[in-house]
Amino acid sequence: MSYKVTTKREQRARSGMSLGGLGTGGFELRQDGIFYNWSIFNNSPMGLGAPCTMTNHSMLFFLVRYQERGGTPQMRVLQIEPSHDVASLEGHQFHYIFPWLDGVDRIDYEASFPFSRLKFQDAGMPFVVEMTAWSPFIPHDAKNSALPVAFFDFTITAKGNKPVDVMLMASMRNAVGYDVPDRVYTSRQQEKPGHRIVEMTCDGMEPTHSSFGSMGLAACDPDSCYYLGWEHPHPYYEIVLRNSKLPDIDDTEGRNAVDKQTGKKRAGARLFSTIASTTVLSARNKQIRRSFAATWYFPNQWAQAPQFPRLPTAGDHIAGHYYANFFHSAAEVAEYAIAHRDDLYEQTSRFHKACQDSTLPAFVRDQVNSHLNTFVTSSWFTQDGQLGIIEGLEPGRSYAGLNTMDVMMYGGVAAATLFPELDRNGMLAYARLQASSGIIAHSIMRNYREIPAGEIDGKRVDMPGQFAYQALRAYFSSGNRAFLNEIWPAVKKAIEYILRERDKNGDGLPDMEGIMCSYDNFPMYGVSSFVAGQWLAAMALAIKAARIMGDDEASQRYAEVFERGRKVFEARLWNGHCYRLYNDEGGANGTKDEGCLTDQLLGQWAAHLAGAGHLFDPKRIRRALQHVLKVNYHPEQGVRNCSWPADRYLHDVGKDTWVDQANTCWTGTELAFAALLIQEGLADEGLMVVRNVDDRYRHWGMYWDHQEFGGHYYRPMSAWSLPHAALGFTVCDGSVTFDPKINGQACNLLWVGADGYGHYKTTASSATVRVLSGCLKVRQLRFRPPSAKTKPWQLQVNGQSLPVVIQDGFLVADLPTEITVATGSEIKLR
Repeated sequence: MSYKVTTKREQRARSGMSLGGLGTGGFELRQDGIFYNWSIFNNSPMGLGAPCTMTNHSMLFFLVRYQERGGTPQMRVLQIEPSHDVASLEGHQFHYIFPWLDGVDRIDYEASFPFSRLKFQDAGMPFVVEMTAWSPFIPHDAKNSALPVAFFDFTITAKGNKPVDVMLMASMRNAVGYDVPDRVYTSRQQEKPGHRIVEMTCDGMEPTHSSFGSMGLAACDPDSCYYLGWEHPHPYYEIVLRNSKLPDIDDTEGRNAVDKQTGKKRAGARLFSTIASTTVLSARNKQIRRSFAATWYFPNQWAQAPQFPRLPTAGDHIAGHYYANFFHSAAEVAEYAIAHRDDLYEQTSRFHKACQDSTLPAFVRDQVNSHLNTFVTSSWFTQDGQLGIIEGLEPGRSYAGLNTMDVMMYGGVAAATLFPELDRNGMLAYARLQASSGIIAHSIMRNYREIPAGEIDGKRVDMPGQFAYQALRAYFSSGNRAFLNEIWPAVKKAIEYILRERDKNGDGLPDMEGIMCSYDNFPMYGVSSFVAGQWLAAMALAIKAARIMGDDEASQRYAEVFERGRKVFEARLWNGHCYRLYNDEGGANGTKDEGCLTDQLLGQWAAHLAGAGHLFDPKRIRRALQHVLKVNYHPEQGVRNCSWPADRYLHDVGKDTWVDQANTCWTGTELAFAALLIQEGLADEGLMVVRNVDDRYRHWGMYWDHQEFGGHYYRPMSAWSLPHAALGFTVCDGSVTFDPKINGQACNLLWVGADGYGHYKTTASSATVRVLSGCLKVRQLRFRPPSAKTKPWQLQVNGQSLPVVIQDGFLVADLPTEITVATGSEIKLR
């Protein structure tokens, strides 16, 4: 009979959730149980070190040895294994040489950041193995969200009645100095109360080399055992086969040899170490629980010199990792992580639960959750506290630099929401790198000290406004006056640069003269809805900031610029259906373009997030959004970037166009557009767009790897505008607003402020703000009444009753002084 099999798309392991922390590098656990895309060694494409080409299947793997009483020992590697190169057996087909060793038959995989849960089943195993893999992720806690650690929590449940001896093993390859031939392997183990740690490193390396460091494995079991320094399957697998408990071997020295030509000792081709936990399953349904941790320490993250060389050059310096402020080895990381494991798990789970315990549809919660993964795959977090996200990544290369300004306009909402202090640091970094003219850099090329000339050439006219908006949003969301004092001069320089040099006709809006914005593959001229809208959002915040700074001259002048620019925007761009792509009638180009850009109201999205209200006519905004859906949305494709009246879905492109941006669906744009729909009361339409994005990425098997200019793209982190759009939650210099757009009188929605997070819950006659972590600082509270009926409302904050008045449809309470609502406390509106 012929061999016949059906393969489904979902069976291909195309992406998986990553383990690691902010800026630590990490590795991706996919549905086949294999760890892919290792980036912990400062290796390319994340770092500047050489690519690490070691086999994914054998970098870190788990194996279980079991023997029923009276039976023969068997082993299973906890993977849906490829045919070769598994569990260190490079070049061998292990089913043949080791008939008692196999992969598992089935893995059930479920991931919700930062937890991956895998259930391993096999017809030959008299038990089921379940593993939860996770790394700490705690908003507002940079240190504990940047730990170079991954935990693996196992539960093994017996299926039969016969007692079974079980040994669960974690094995890791020593990749320290993977690109340094003249190194020497070293290993050590530490027995601590309640756990054991094995650590691998290499001697003979330059201490500043990018792959210098250490790797650790820990077993949270006082009776754990180990085998350090094995390489060849003989004798390792024979020893495992013949022993139900590893005999505590350290053969690391056997992996080194004396080079006959130089007479120096140097490392051999490979070295692995295993740590294991043993137990007995005595009867059916009996369970055992064991935990392991993998840790790493590679402190030498090099910054990229402005001339774009490879290391080493005189222009380079070590930017380091944030975790290097607290640890000096992988063993120290393991000690800290194990000592604080319960608290790390509780805080990580608390935030995850807060996100999931929401009346938002599951596909929205999942879509928002999935983009937290980019904090692991793509972040740099330097020793001096600079957090940056690489614009795009592929397995073999990266694209652009850190915090690319125009892309950060979308994706930066995630860091601004969850790690506001780090967001402020990022804005100050751009201020330090600002040109004396006021020009803002396009991207920080993995070097916070210097910027290449090509990144600060001023070609992109959208960036000064984007910088001003994001910097001021960082102030208004936190109320951090020291930050405003420091950033305000750079904001003014950016604004004045546009008014002085890029607004030639004095209409209060930047002049577009071709390709000079985030859409760098089709030109715009004169007044562009995309660029002008963002500029006006920045100006709306600049007017308020100038007043706070006591800069009355700037406040008055910016108000005049804002009003003039807003009138021009409405007059020159509105065409009766939407805001046209651009209008340069009377200008050098002399044309207008009726293109319908999905992003035409990105500035309005930004203004809502910052509590700046409507920039434009609300009726026109709503009509424009509906028109975008009509002409740009297709259920099989998503929301394309732009369409023109005559072509709809088949816009012609020039022969020199290297990427067809107009016909493309940018996920980050779609998710920001969906949030704007929700902000403007078109909740059903916004949810439809989010569901379309979510369904597409599930279908492709790329759920954890959103694509644009490379994968793990930064722009789609705009998903983090969705929770606050649904809640109508804004914080503007101590004024906190709750204006739910979804679920009406029965909502339970997440809010995240500068100092904490919690839930907002309503019934027909009440609203409750509960602080789940950190605190909420308020000077004014604004609530949309849960019921449209006129009622006397009572507000209680920290047990004190406060008066409320009705203003513009909101219940408003002005507090005499700033009040802090702490964890576990509530604000109650009845």
